[in-house]
Amino acid sequence: MSARRPPVAPTPEPDVPEDDEDIDLEDEEDDEMDMDPGADMMDALGSMLTTEEGDTIATALVSLKDATERIADSLEMQNKILVKILSAVKPAPPKEE
Repeated sequence: MSARRPPVAPTPEPDVPEDDEDIDLEDEEDDEMDMDPGADMMDALGSMLTTEEGDTIATALVSLKDATERIADSLEMQNKILVKILSAVKPAPPKEE
């Protein structure tokens, strides 16, 4: 019931030059020369994380914190007003005599 597989021929080994040190050394030196020495990764990252107005992630988080605090204060005041309205509308419990 099981089919026999034909024998697999060994794969030939790739041609490897005898002198490994001469491989790509000149290409690596050329690549290093192509890089701009003035390009700094931190400057590139900084330019991506700032707006044209100079706002950064930190300033955005601070403004979000301030806005959240204002919203919390507004909700607290609204809850106090709602409690006063509810207590005024709520009928007084009947007095037992």
